[in-house]
Amino acid sequence: MQPIDAHTTVRELLIAFPLAFEVLAAHGMCADCRNDPPPVPLLHFAQKHCDGNLTGLLAEIDSVIQQQATRLPVDTGRPLRGT
Repeated sequence: MQPIDAHTTVRELLIAFPLAFEVLAAHGMCADCRNDPPPVPLLHFAQKHCDGNLTGLLAEIDSVIQQQATRLPVDTGRPLRGT
């Protein structure tokens, strides 16, 4: 995925990083949009839900993405136990 910026759509973001929904929901995105994310750019979302603070929204999203990345299991190349 390209770097996340003003032109990244909500749909692209949530497909690539589902945990980012936490951030969008905190700013007023409804639960229905989680299942069918709108194809609108994050700039539009920030204007409608974050008083135009795109920089702050992107920082919050980046923080969640970094947390998600640190939770991913490390591939050791060894088979899982019991397989």
